[in-house]
Amino acid sequence: MTSFRIVQISDTHLSRVHPQFVGNYEVASDFANAHKPDLVIHSGDVAVEATARADDLLFAKEAMESLDAPYRVIAGNHDIGDNPGNGGYMPKKPVNAERIATHEALFGSSQWQLDAAGWSIIGVNAQLFLSGLAEEAAQEQWLDQMLSASNGKPVAMFCHKPLLLDAIEEPEDIPYRYVPMVPRRKLAALMEKANVQLFACGHVHQSRDHVVDGIRHVWGPATAFTLPDDVQPKVGIKRVGLVTYEFGPDGVKVEAVFPEAMTAHAYETVKAAYA
Repeated sequence: MTSFRIVQISDTHLSRVHPQFVGNYEVASDFANAHKPDLVIHSGDVAVEATARADDLLFAKEAMESLDAPYRVIAGNHDIGDNPGNGGYMPKKPVNAERIATHEALFGSSQWQLDAAGWSIIGVNAQLFLSGLAEEAAQEQWLDQMLSASNGKPVAMFCHKPLLLDAIEEPEDIPYRYVPMVPRRKLAALMEKANVQLFACGHVHQSRDHVVDGIRHVWGPATAFTLPDDVQPKVGIKRVGLVTYEFGPDGVKVEAVFPEAMTAHAYETVKAAYA
């Protein structure tokens, strides 16, 4: 296979009881089916709030079945709970083993690896970082093995949270936005063992594409909604959309796509979903 095409969707925030964002997901699904990728990656927050309603995940699973292509779903904080962060930050709804098991029963593991078009493509569960769960240590060991086994191939990593804003070592920003500093350093050290060329994520509800220390960091836009600047500081492009990737022997082509058919929801609509 000389090329491998991926469509990344993220932060769809689907729910049977709060269906505000279903229409944007349907636009993304139709785009993916027309694009005919080899794989669709959902990079987390498939649900509005599965920590409150397990049915949000079931509804999201039903929605994902509209895709013609195979797909992988990486867990997000609204799917299985959030991880602790820098400075002693503790989330109101921390990740736990029960929620991980529920998500994996529907979507499989958030940690996965595949070889395609000369690349090693890896999925990572950011919600495990600093959790202290057995799954965190197991993922670190597994990731070390996967990166060591890549044998010089270019590596692309997909994760819910961004690794960083602008640098591995940087002043603390919002504690729940990025991979926390201690596991970030560990992850960066593991990545140095391999030819990591791409780190793709979602979570921030903003689109961004920049290179740090030779690694391209792509933030996929949210499919569901964006947030106003007085609620969330702007660090990227605030538009709803998705991302396409074409991997090949000469690199990867990346394009952020912002379909006109997607709705830019008012903040009142977003608040209603989380009331």
